[in-house]
Amino acid sequence: MRCLALLLLLGCTTVPKVPPERLAAMREADEEDALKGCKPLGKFRGSSTQVGDPGLAQARGEAKAKCAAAGATDFAYTSESVSPDVITVDAKAYDCTVRR
Repeated sequence: MRCLALLLLLGCTTVPKVPPERLAAMREADEEDALKGCKPLGKFRGSSTQVGDPGLAQARGEAKAKCAAAGATDFAYTSESVSPDVITVDAKAYDCTVRR
């Protein structure tokens, strides 16, 4: 029952439609220090019910797409969580064309 509720909840979320060239233009920062001075746009979460590497890739892709839809030029993955039911990935989005 718990898995069914989780699947229904995840089915209600949508991944924003972002042009592939927009995703390709985004830069992933290895360290948040590289993003100092950039305007923070928010935190975003991607998730997947697939297991293993495909699920992790799907969750990362969803988090990245949400960052891009928010107008990010740069992003950083901040955490990953793997449980038996779901994989989640958190990312922070930044606009580095506007320096604070």
